[in-house]
Amino acid sequence: MARIWFLGEALIDFVPATSDLGPAYAPRCGGSPYNAAKAAALAGADVGFLGALSSDLFGDMLAADLDAHGIDTAHAPRLDHATTLAFVDVALGDPRYAFFNAETATREMVPDPAGFPGRPGDILGVGSISLIDPPGAGNIAACAEALADRVTLAVDPNARPAMTGDPEAWRARIRRLADRAGIVKLSVEDLAFLAPGIAPGDFAAAQLARGTDLVVVTDGAAGAEGYTRSGRRSCPGRRVEVADTVGAGDTVTGYLLEGLAVRGLTSRAALSGLTPETLGPLLERAVAAAALTCTASGCMPPSRAAVEGFLSGAAV
Repeated sequence: MARIWFLGEALIDFVPATSDLGPAYAPRCGGSPYNAAKAAALAGADVGFLGALSSDLFGDMLAADLDAHGIDTAHAPRLDHATTLAFVDVALGDPRYAFFNAETATREMVPDPAGFPGRPGDILGVGSISLIDPPGAGNIAACAEALADRVTLAVDPNARPAMTGDPEAWRARIRRLADRAGIVKLSVEDLAFLAPGIAPGDFAAAQLARGTDLVVVTDGAAGAEGYTRSGRRSCPGRRVEVADTVGAGDTVTGYLLEGLAVRGLTSRAALSGLTPETLGPLLERAVAAAALTCTASGCMPPSRAAVEGFLSGAAV
């Protein structure tokens, strides 16, 4: 089976908690590519993480968590820069974030495409806040573009408008990557920031015309829609008791990429022939996994067994 690589941020999400002293925040390992890597590994994929990890105590925590999930970190550099921190507020429903990203390992990483160990047929996933702040954003994008002819690029913008100081530069960066990608996955919120006023179907049609093979647009509890060269497939959301929605979209990414890998649909040639009929069960599984992620605080992707049980009707 092809390996799925993830390049981008590893950070600490501080999520709301309670203590004897009142409201508090509890640290959780996170970051969009990081979460997606864990989701893919829990689904059963062979996964490697390429993002920089700090040498501080949070970096040790992140590295240990990746190792515990069987994710290859041999090519994840350890840097003497701080770990990115994100405080999460879910009081209003959808998560709101306050990021602390100055002079961090994410922002200072310089990935080298010459040292990339991937093979043809592997997938490289990139996205999220690692593509916002220079110099890291430019370094990561340049590396991903350089590797797009060797492996299949999967892009998840995971937009963060509040921390994006130069929206036009960010949009240009994401568009360049998307145009080199075989897979583009984004939420309706991402789309509203990336291409204001453009409907998901119109965006997908334009992206497919520019060479992308699969576009998936998620819409929270409403589910997801997938667009291939031969048609569209919808997948409704699933009802669960929601703790928070942190990392739900990342779980979709991880499970979707694992599903493609298991079926040998990772090369551009294979992806170009993907049909809505084949995509349907992959979307259903990814949406179910995302729903289960929402039942816990912070991003804690479910195991393959938990997803299979949920799909078979077992109680959450």
